[in-house]
Amino acid sequence: MQKLSFIFFIVTLVLFTSCAKEKEDLLRGTWERVNVENIEDPYFYEWLFDQGELTMYRRLKTNPSVATVMDRGFYVLETTPFRTTLKLIDTSNDIWNEKWDVIRLDDQQLIIKLDIVGGVLLREFVKKSE
Repeated sequence: MQKLSFIFFIVTLVLFTSCAKEKEDLLRGTWERVNVENIEDPYFYEWLFDQGELTMYRRLKTNPSVATVMDRGFYVLETTPFRTTLKLIDTSNDIWNEKWDVIRLDDQQLIIKLDIVGGVLLREFVKKSE
């Protein structure tokens, strides 16, 4: 019976590790924020996730080849069998430096949510590149 429990533990560990790696691979790349708060905004915003480093860009819609770095920081993607979180670290916006709940992460869409005093911050992104 102990041998069966040990085998189950090893299989679970392997599956969990491969799932975490898969999600990290999905997150890596450039994500464009869907700005539903202000559709008239002259800029669009991109977040680049690359091996633990986060860079946030702003691009003018009329000239997207020019990017301005708006912020930098770090991130940690934490995955458990029940929940995935994205912890942002050392950005200039202290509110963002928290653990965000990952609502959706696939090869096309990223949705993250942060509960704050008085409401919820929700950010939705579409994948641009890897």
